[in-house]
Amino acid sequence: MKGRHDRQRRALQEAPADFRAKIVPLHPEKSEPPERLDPRLEEMRRILAQSEPLDGTYSDAEVIADEGKFRKRFGPGFRWNRRDRIGLIALKKRYDLTDPEIKLFHYTGNLHRSVFGVRLNTSPWVALWGGAQLAVFCLLFVVLLGAALPAVRSGSTTALKPVLALIALLCFCYTLYWFYVKPWLLRRRKERERGGDE
Repeated sequence: MKGRHDRQRRALQEAPADFRAKIVPLHPEKSEPPERLDPRLEEMRRILAQSEPLDGTYSDAEVIADEGKFRKRFGPGFRWNRRDRIGLIALKKRYDLTDPEIKLFHYTGNLHRSVFGVRLNTSPWVALWGGAQLAVFCLLFVVLLGAALPAVRSGSTTALKPVLALIALLCFCYTLYWFYVKPWLLRRRKERERGGDE
């Protein structure tokens, strides 16, 4: 074992000078740390420590303490007292919700506030009702698309009205899905994820 290391040392000593210059020692000399940072860098760190985020995102503790920051983070429709803000942040952590998901539940009327906290109030019956409406309007969309297709293919000017009606119907179907079906599906998915983690 010792002979092999001796051979390696001899090979390194006999190597050309330009080869030895490329070798990096395993234990480099310890360099002295700079005594003081550049004053401009220290000033920049001080300014960044005092600044607030530009996009309006605040931590959970900040939004619980300040209603203005709470409204900036979640939207102007949230005018909640401190107890409800604490309940909302607890719900957010319990279900691992994102801020857009909380906004969706709020604007669709699925956040229920009470003395006992904030809870999700999505109903499978409302989702079923919205799904039935969605199915009827999607069927109507397909029928209107079949009726408007010959006029669109011919390129006539009368095709504009059916196309606008189809676009409006498609937007209406998307709104039905967003308000009635999506909150319930989102809650079910979050509950499954939560049940799988436990």
